[in-house]
Amino acid sequence: MIEFKNIYKTFKTKHSDVHALQDVSLTIEKGDIFGVIGFSGAGKSTLVRMVNALEIPTGGTVTVNGRNVSELKGTDLRKFRKNIGMIFQHFNLLESKTVFQNIAVPLELNHWKKDKIVARVNELLKFVEL
Repeated sequence: MIEFKNIYKTFKTKHSDVHALQDVSLTIEKGDIFGVIGFSGAGKSTLVRMVNALEIPTGGTVTVNGRNVSELKGTDLRKFRKNIGMIFQHFNLLESKTVFQNIAVPLELNHWKKDKIVARVNELLKFVEL
């Protein structure tokens, strides 16, 4: 479902190059749950951000459901991103909303029908045992 193949990511700085990722390969099958752990600056966020093309690899390929993510642009990229849920390291919940309502926000923004939102949010809450 998600494949990182020979991923490299180099950030150019004023004084040097920073090699955030070097030859990373990983395959995640449908239904697998993975955690990416490591020290600060190890490249965890950089790797995860490649799943929806928030970061583009300097080398290698990221494939999600058979599609090379780096090749997606414009409308195709926006449509692709709608099917990927991400929780960022420093996420912000809406204090005026319940847990249920916070989870429902992206579905509401994508104009899901109310009954589908309720079913999906309940499914997700059950999955994480909340």
